[in-house]
This record gives sequence, C-alpha cells and structure tokens, in this order.
Amino acid sequence: MSDFAHRGELPEASIDVGLILRALGKALPRMALVTVLLCGLAYAVLLFVPKSYESRAELLVEPRGNPISASTISNGPEAYLIDEAAVASQIELIKSRDTIRATIDALGLREDPGFAGRSDEQIIATIADDLAVSQERSSRLIAIAYRSGDPDLAARVANGIAVAHIGRRAGQQISDTIETTGWLQAEIERLRAEVVAAERAIAEFRVANDLFVGANNESLTSQQLSNFSAQITAAAERRNAAQSRAQLIRALLESGQSVTGVSDVQASSVGQQLSQEVGRLQGERAQRSATLLPNHPTIRALDAQIGEIESQIAAEGRRVASALEAQAQIEADLQASLEAELERLKVTAGNDTRDGVALAELEREASAQRELLNAYLLRLAEATARSDVNSALPDVRMVSEAAPPVRPAAPQIPLILISIGIVSVLLQAGAVIFRELLSGRALVEKDEPEAPYVADAAEPASAEPVASVVSIAEAPEKDAESVPYAVPVDMELDAIAASVVAGIDRVLVVATADKATNGQGFAERLSARLIGDGISVAEIDAASGAPGIELGLTDLCAEAADFGDVVHRGGDKGQFAYVPWGQAESLALHSPRPVTLVEALSDIYECVVVVTGQTGTGSSLPMFAGTGARCLLLCQDAADCDAIERDVAQLGFARIDRIALPSGRARVA
Repeated sequence: MSDFAHRGELPEASIDVGLILRALGKALPRMALVTVLLCGLAYAVLLFVPKSYESRAELLVEPRGNPISASTISNGPEAYLIDEAAVASQIELIKSRDTIRATIDALGLREDPGFAGRSDEQIIATIADDLAVSQERSSRLIAIAYRSGDPDLAARVANGIAVAHIGRRAGQQISDTIETTGWLQAEIERLRAEVVAAERAIAEFRVANDLFVGANNESLTSQQLSNFSAQITAAAERRNAAQSRAQLIRALLESGQSVTGVSDVQASSVGQQLSQEVGRLQGERAQRSATLLPNHPTIRALDAQIGEIESQIAAEGRRVASALEAQAQIEADLQASLEAELERLKVTAGNDTRDGVALAELEREASAQRELLNAYLLRLAEATARSDVNSALPDVRMVSEAAPPVRPAAPQIPLILISIGIVSVLLQAGAVIFRELLSGRALVEKDEPEAPYVADAAEPASAEPVASVVSIAEAPEKDAESVPYAVPVDMELDAIAASVVAGIDRVLVVATADKATNGQGFAERLSARLIGDGISVAEIDAASGAPGIELGLTDLCAEAADFGDVVHRGGDKGQFAYVPWGQAESLALHSPRPVTLVEALSDIYECVVVVTGQTGTGSSLPMFAGTGARCLLLCQDAADCDAIERDVAQLGFARIDRIALPSGRARVA
C-alpha cells in the first residue's frame, strides 16, 4: 500500500480560527507596547540623522524670438514643435559636466565650506550625485532638484545650474550663428564667381550667334521680320490700288465716257488745264447758241475746239492709266523683293530659335545662381545682426526659481514611523499564529464519520459524476453478504486533495492495472472530495468506451466537434465540468487534440481529472503523457503493479503514485 494508505489511521485535523483570534487578542497589549517602543526608539534615532533639504527650479523649453531679431528663415509652425527627444536632450545637457563646472565657477563653490578642500572632480561628482533633473509629466517643464544639508546652498545650486544651462544654450546658439556666418561668406564668394561666369557665358553666346536684342528686349531678327511683313503688305496694297485706278480709266475710255472726273486725271496739271479750257469753250458756245444757229460757222468752230480738247483729255487719261500700270508693276517688283528677303530672314530666325534654347538654358542657370546668391546675402545680413549675444533668445528659460526649503526632504519621519509600526504588528501577529500552530493548540480533530466507498465494476459510468458520488456516499449500508468488499480511501483522497490545494498538482490521470478495478468510481469520488474543498474540477472520460448521446472526447478527436461542444458544465456554482466519452465507439489515439483540451481546461479549472482505464494495448494513457500530469495507478497485485509502473514510467510520466488495493474480491478505488 502507498504512503497515503499507511496514513489512513491518522485523525483528520483542522485549524481553529477562533482560538488564534483569542490568542491575538491576549497578545494585543504586548504588541501595542512593543510597537510604541520601536517607534519611539526609531524617532530618537531619526532625530540624530542628518537632515537633507531639497530645492527645485523649473525651466520651460520652447522656441523664442522677437519681431526685430527673429529670423525669416525658420518661422513656420514646425519651429514650435518640441518632442520628447528634445526635452530629454535638454535634461542630459543640464546634468553634463560642463554645466556643473560653469555653476561651480559662477557660484564660487570652491570656497564654500561644504566643498572646501576638494578638487574640481570631487565637487562635480558630489553635485552630480545630489542633483536630480526630470521632466514634469509630459509637459515642456524640466525640474532641477538639488539636495543639501544647507537649505540656502540647495537653492543656490539649483538656481545656478538653471542659469548656467540658459547661458550655455544662448552661447551655443551664438556659436551656431557665427559658424553659419562664416559658411555663408564662403558660399557667397563662390556664388558671386559663378554668377559672373554664367552672365559672361550668356553675353559670349549672344555675340557668337548674332542674338542681339533691340527695343523692348526683342531680337533684331524678330524686328526685321515684323518690318518686312509690314512693307510687303503696304506694297501689295499700293499695287492693287494702282491697278484698280488704271483699269477704271481704260474702262471709261473704251466706253466713250469722259475721264475728266477721275481723280488721277484731275491731279495731272495737263488734265487740269484741258478741263478748264473745255469749260471755257462750252460756256462761250452756250452764249453763242443764244443768237446763232447750230450750223453757224462760229458754233461749229467752237464744237470742233471742244472735241479736240476732249481728245487731248482722253489721251491724257490713257497716259495716266499707263503711269498707274507702271506704278503697279514697280510695287509688284518691290513686293517680290521683300518676300524673298523675308524668306531669308525666316531661315535666320529658325537658327536663332534653336540657339535661343541654349541661350534660355544659360539664362535659367544664371538666374538660379543669382537668386541663390541673393538669398545667401539676405541670410548673411540676418546672421550678422544676430551675432550679438544680447540678440539671442535661447530655447529654454526659467519659470520658477528655487527657494530655500523650510522642511527637510529626508528623512521622512512620519512615513518611517508608520512603516515600522505596520511591520512590527505584522511580525508579532505572525509569531503568535506560528506559535499556536506549532504547539498544536490551534489544531482540532474533525468529528466526521468515515464513510466506506464501494463501487461495482460492472456498474456503468454515470453521465453525472458528482451526483453518482453523492449517491454512493449516502447509500444505506448493506450487509456483508451484499457488499463485495469495502476499503476506506478517505486519507488517500485527502492527501491528493492537499497537493491540489497547495498548487502542486493540476492534472491527475487515473489508470488501473486490471479490468476489475473501478477507476471511474475513484475519479468521481476524488472529484467530489475536491469540490467539497472549494476546488473547481474538470473530469474527462477517456476509458468507458460507452457511446452516448452527448458530444465528447471521441468526437473531439475525430474533429466532429469543437472544444466548447464537448465540455459540459454542472453544479450551481460552475465548479464542475465533465467531458463524456462521446458518440463514437473508438478513440483516435494519435490525435493531439486531447492534450490541447487538458491544457485549456487546466487554465480554467484548478484541477483536471482524466480517467484512462486499464493500462495496456488500446489504453488512452499514452495520449496524456505530455501534459505534465501526475499518474494515479490503481492496482491489487504488487508484482503486477511493479511491471506496469515501469511501463507507465517509460511513457514519460515524471510522477507516478501507486495506490494499492486489497486483492481478491475488492473492486474498489
């Protein structure tokens, strides 16, 4: 029989909480006296502990500027964004050696009595140890705290470090500006040379390609094209006008009409004289006609003179028409000459257009260099104006100066006394409880009857294990003839339950060495015992082989059901869950899903009980070897148990507990 079986005759005990409370009540005056004495002693000791005072100065980190000295280069909204990295950088600068050294020089700490006789390195190390620089939550405020035994010295050092850091930041900005000024001057000299070279290249290209510019910044070729186009248009207009007037005169002459009214004939001096003479003769004839007949020699002479003059006028018209035709021919020749010259200029203009592309590229390059030079000149003027130390506004400023503290920062006497009082009370109470337990006065025997447990192997496994356990425990006793054999197992169950309560075991695998032993009944009794102790239990049936109507382990292995479908919860408080055999007749022994089920249930329930039945071929015991479970091997014959235990150990179970049962008629767990 196992060790648990040997302890079967020991009485079961429990802790008397009332006795422990009465012991604590009796010890309460002594505990209070000891606590008061310890607190008084601690207070007396703390009075002689050197006091430390802490003073704090606060800095605000943000970009600053004024309308006069503000740069026009960086004035966008991004200049006002300071991230956590910027604040962290400021903190590291405040704690740096250079800042502390500048504070020592500014405050003259080498002559201070607290630092007298120390080297600079020792003073820096002392200040660094007592200095605390931190960011105030997620803001831009930086707190500079310094601790010292002298409150005035603590305030002086905190303010001195803040002022030193502000001055250092201003100096860094001025240094950056001076470096920028030198760089700008060098760049300006280089750009000036490049701008001159670019403009010289433009001029040389114009001369080499005859790309001269006239009025209104227009090339000479373009101006000539415009002039020739205008001249050709004017010559064509004059030619057309002369041809039209000549055709009009000839048309009048051919039709026998007078050309006296034509403007070109009237403009001729001969035409004017002939017209005047015709007018005079016509007037004289009109006078003569008043007294003379038409056939009178005088009238006839006047008619002959008028006809002669009109013939002369017609001749003059023909001459004027010929002159107009000659003028039209001259204008036509001039137009042809101008058009030929225009074609030549078009060829020249095409070449100028192609050369203009290269010229435009040179002009763009020169313009870009010129704009960059102007921008650098503007920056140089700004940087020169900001090179004065009084014009620089650092990105950090003091918003709260440190003042000499009134109360010491350490030691915190009230907090220390409260802590000592709490620890004293807890230690004394623990000592009283331990003494009562060690003496055995707080342990009392349980006055509970031991109920034997009898189970029949032929009896099928119940679908409700908790209910079956209760029915067995509450069943009326039978006589010796009706009950095969009864073995008390309460101490065995108590020992196993104690290991579960202590958190040693979470997965228990119940296996039997022979078919006659009822492993299912033992598992149900164990589950009831654990539930009675307030332990939540999940029981898995991996041995019965009896298909039922509920989904169970066989359906999970066959992937015919999910994990949530096979777990059936019971009990009023949800402390018990049961996984039945399932609807299938056989169990897929190579499925990894039972191990996953056990791991999932062990995360939810405090104990998982797996019933695997008789060991050997076809047993489900190997499926649970990798769960880290404790194997409970139920057996009757010691010789058979030794061999079976070795076989189980080879499966990978690290811990195997043999529960030996009497041989013969017993079929008891």
